[in-house]
Amino acid sequence: MVDWASARAMLEETVAGVFDVTPCRLVGYRQGQSVNHGIQVDDSRPAFDFLGTIDLQPPADRLTRHPPGDPGTPGATVSYAAVLTAHVGEWPWRPRNGDRVFSGGRTWRIEASERDGSSRPAWYLSEVKHAGG
Repeated sequence: MVDWASARAMLEETVAGVFDVTPCRLVGYRQGQSVNHGIQVDDSRPAFDFLGTIDLQPPADRLTRHPPGDPGTPGATVSYAAVLTAHVGEWPWRPRNGDRVFSGGRTWRIEASERDGSSRPAWYLSEVKHAGG
């Protein structure tokens, strides 16, 4: 008989085999040495490739953010450009806000995350469209 933890692990692997078909590369970033230095690649967290699922334009009611300091839009909600999910069981490290995901010629910045206790968290992304992003 299979225990619940083993059954859940098998289910998560099966889900990953069905949904995680998009090649991605995760690169860790960190703040510069001071406020006068830009962000830079975090060499202590080596980049790695993985398969994931990127869904564009996720619903804004799942996890929302509000524009900081914008008096022209009181109470407005800004949704994320995409959401990334993937099975993280074998990953060498977990992403943080500000890290980058490269996929299909596009660059995404991780803005927020949502974890439910499974091996399949979700990261909310904004697209990086300029060199300084």
